[in-house]
Amino acid sequence: MELGSWICCEKMAVLHGGFLLAKKQSQHKILLEMKKSDWATLGKPIVCAVHEICGRETDMAQDAVETKRWQKKVLAFIWAKLLNPHASGTNIEGRSDAESDRRWKEDLFFSTESMIPEISHTVLFELVKSLGASQVFVELLSALPADRRHLEMTHFVDHVLDGTSGEDVAIFLDVWWELMKQNEGQRDEMVQTFGVEAKKYLARVSDEFCHSSKRLKLDPDVSPLFPSESLPGSSANLSIPSLLLDGLKRMKSHITPYIYKCSALAKLSDLICKSVLSDNIIELSAEVYLQKFSQLIVLDNPMVQTFPVTESFIRSVKEAERELRASYQNTAFKLSQEALTPGIEAFADIFQSWETDIQTELENDSNFQRRSLAIYRTVESLKCLSEICPVLQNSNTLSQDAKKTLSDLLLSSTSFVEKVGSYVVLDDAATSDKVKLSVALTIIDGRMERYAEICKIFASSPGWALSEDGWLDCLERNREIFQDADLVLRLVGTLKSSCSVNETSKVKRLKNVVLDCLSALSIADKNKALLGVLSSYGSNGLCKDGGVFKGWFDEEVNMAFNCITQSETVNSIDKAVTAIARVAFLNPEATLQKTCHLAAVNLGAHKLLAQILKTLPALSFEDNQSSDGLNLLAKCLVETAWGSLATTKEENQFLEFLISLMEPGEVIDHEPPIPLLQPADASKIFVLPHLMESNSNIEFPLKVLNSALKMPVTDDGAKEHWLIACCPFPLIFALSQLLDRCILCWEEDSNKTSNRISIETKGLLIETVDMVCVTVEQIISVNPETWSTSVCWLYRKTEQLDWTVRLWLKSIFGGHFKYEVPATLFEVCDLADDGWSPLNLPQYGPGTGLLAWMECCCISTHMMEQMLSHLTIDAKNVEEVNMFSKGFLIALIQVLPWCSSSEWKRLNHVVKSLLQRELLHVPYTLEYVHYMPLLNLRPFAHHLQFSQLLLRAFQLICSCSCSDWLSTPAWNYVARQCAGSMSDILESVKCKLKGHGAQNPDGGQEAIFVVVQLFCHVIHIIVMMPSGTSEALYYVALELLSQYETLTMANTCTSGLLSKVNEKHFLHSIAENLVSEEQRSVLLQKISKIC
Repeated sequence: MELGSWICCEKMAVLHGGFLLAKKQSQHKILLEMKKSDWATLGKPIVCAVHEICGRETDMAQDAVETKRWQKKVLAFIWAKLLNPHASGTNIEGRSDAESDRRWKEDLFFSTESMIPEISHTVLFELVKSLGASQVFVELLSALPADRRHLEMTHFVDHVLDGTSGEDVAIFLDVWWELMKQNEGQRDEMVQTFGVEAKKYLARVSDEFCHSSKRLKLDPDVSPLFPSESLPGSSANLSIPSLLLDGLKRMKSHITPYIYKCSALAKLSDLICKSVLSDNIIELSAEVYLQKFSQLIVLDNPMVQTFPVTESFIRSVKEAERELRASYQNTAFKLSQEALTPGIEAFADIFQSWETDIQTELENDSNFQRRSLAIYRTVESLKCLSEICPVLQNSNTLSQDAKKTLSDLLLSSTSFVEKVGSYVVLDDAATSDKVKLSVALTIIDGRMERYAEICKIFASSPGWALSEDGWLDCLERNREIFQDADLVLRLVGTLKSSCSVNETSKVKRLKNVVLDCLSALSIADKNKALLGVLSSYGSNGLCKDGGVFKGWFDEEVNMAFNCITQSETVNSIDKAVTAIARVAFLNPEATLQKTCHLAAVNLGAHKLLAQILKTLPALSFEDNQSSDGLNLLAKCLVETAWGSLATTKEENQFLEFLISLMEPGEVIDHEPPIPLLQPADASKIFVLPHLMESNSNIEFPLKVLNSALKMPVTDDGAKEHWLIACCPFPLIFALSQLLDRCILCWEEDSNKTSNRISIETKGLLIETVDMVCVTVEQIISVNPETWSTSVCWLYRKTEQLDWTVRLWLKSIFGGHFKYEVPATLFEVCDLADDGWSPLNLPQYGPGTGLLAWMECCCISTHMMEQMLSHLTIDAKNVEEVNMFSKGFLIALIQVLPWCSSSEWKRLNHVVKSLLQRELLHVPYTLEYVHYMPLLNLRPFAHHLQFSQLLLRAFQLICSCSCSDWLSTPAWNYVARQCAGSMSDILESVKCKLKGHGAQNPDGGQEAIFVVVQLFCHVIHIIVMMPSGTSEALYYVALELLSQYETLTMANTCTSGLLSKVNEKHFLHSIAENLVSEEQRSVLLQKISKIC
């Protein structure tokens, strides 16, 4: 601390003047030898000077603080004078210039030494008594080393025992009281500075003592009063309570007013309690703590002004806090185990001596209300001693005589406590409640000890809310310390209780504070708060009973979702999460309903909304009273899925929203992220109830199941797969029934129902079935015996379904059952009897073997490879190959309309494989060749044959005998399948051209020829097909023309000009055959622009 903060020349001059007057009224050096009796005369100038310095006449709050500061300074100056060995007059005169210069720089109190003459401890103690500065005295005392503290207290006790007066008893008890309340961990800067300087002085004394040639023995008066307590490892401070106890016994006869006797008994009882409980002190609950707080305030000043809170009230609260802290805080101020027995005996002796006198004097005191606080303290202290009596009785350190003494003491104190306690005047409940509120306000505003616990009481006291006593004002100015999930929930309870009050503006202010506190919480605490609201008030939250909350929700919800539409950066997302949390706090269900709806209808909003919901997992609250067993989020999702999705676009966006919710959520409070919507839950609510409904849109449930199965399983295998919870075998059977219905995809829907499975849905269904089978196969492999019954059940249930269904499920049936296929398949395949079993199916008569073979090829890649490997065709037998090729074409057109995209790709692979193995004969006609160019078309032979095969297939499909075979949607579909194959052929041609470009620079001419042929085949197919069903092939024709243009521009052959003219003319004549005028004009225009 800087010197300037200690020294004020004007005030120091006043202090100096006070000592000069005292010295003038005495003889030379009389202040050093002054007796206690001389203080009334000689001390008066000093006391007057100190009062002038401290400004005693003022009572304003700031001056009260300043008064205490200057009291502390003055006592520190005087005490430093007593401790400093160089402060005596002889030392000053004999001091060297160098020593003076050193001390001027290092010694904080050097400048004040000459202002204070040589004095004794009498001046210090009498000044403390005159000023009533026991608290300041103890604060400064605590800064001294332990051994010096004991010595100074010895001087103090000796001083008050010398001619003890009533004032001596008072200061003795006050110092004892302050020692009990002293908190070792709380020392202001001034006290710390004094302690540092004092230790310098004492170290200098020790140093001079060690270097002295004459070793003196310690004065017996300086040694501890109880040497037995100064054991190794113990502090000398422990002897101070014994010192005070001994002093009390010696001054017992001088203590006459009953109020001093009550005070002494209270301190003795507290000392014994602290010594017994030691580290096992039981802390008061916050409610009891606040109750005792208000009692201390009221008893100390029954006329205290509670509101508005004054500085005087704040000081009273702080003083009460010190007193209550002393009752439950561990402290070194206690008797040792050895001193405890003498202490109990002394207490018993003193109590017996005073018991009757106290009761008698109390009965005769007509003004006992003014002394209620001291009586209250005595009663509370004796009650505490009675409560810990079992601990003392079980102690091994107390003798049997001491235990008996204690029992007798407590027995006699029971009636004493009851009788004396009746004189404690406590205010009525209303006043006490007001005091408690004002105390709580003060504690919270000042961030005093245990303020966090008081906040809980403050937040959950509806009786205080909206009162005129500043509860709401305190909450608003201290809202940052109410930013805790538990406190927010307590405030919610208070808010709900306050809504019946006709104070709309105040209630709204309270609502704003609650929501602001919620907004400031961490993500983890936001979820705790939301969960608390859901648990207490249900899915409608605070809007459960309507009222003003509904209006507030409508206001908040608009702002919240406006905030979401503007969220782009991370900070904005955090704001959006907070906005959603605020409205969800008011009405969780309505918030979720709006969020789910927006996720479907607002383009692009679903990703952000899913991210927000995954940050607030509390909204997936499971209500035990829900009849449908759905959690809150699932309930809102179901309502949106089946009630708000009007278009395919909305359905797809909502599906993406569900997928995002099924992905792992955010890491909250170091917990491992889990999906907000578990795949099992998604399947249970969106899939299982709707698989077999005849009027259900089965595509959406299949998409949900498909997406759920694609979610990575993140556990370590210790948990069972989520699919087990979804009844996997009934699920597979339901999917199998859907597969069985796929044959009806082109049937006319005469009943206007949605019972048909579209061909697009079939592809999704096949993929989903495959994933389910793979998962179930893994589940079965862990413990096959457990699932054998279920496998057999599924096998029996699928008996009545199409034979292909069991092939789809073969991975589940494993080696338990053979492949069961139509018997005619054995006519074209060499199949072993141990793995394959024939089925006599009426619909598969003679000549249908290739049809069954082709259907098997569609099942899976593995099955396709088996069919190709087991095919029994002799490539050297021309007649057999020719018959096979014709049968293949017939089977192909029978399968094509019912093939999903994946199945058709497998058949494309089958065609290519058969062409390469020369098992499939597709004669290439020259109907679109006017002259045969000298080209090497062998590298492109298979491409031309495949294209020719498609042309022949469509010639059959479009023939008169099959003209009414397919519906318009089916024609569109087969056109798309053919267009896909033609595009693949073109891509293969382009790849082949790149691969052979280096070896054959003129290879572009062959490619041009192939592209022209493909174009002719496509146009031929378009012309044959019903009007308006060939749009997909039209786009392929445009693609072929673009490729033709690219190839002709790259062809540098000199003889190519005439061929280009001929080819353009040829293409033009082919394109003119198109029926659609629009398509024809576009193609002709494109052909004409080719250079």
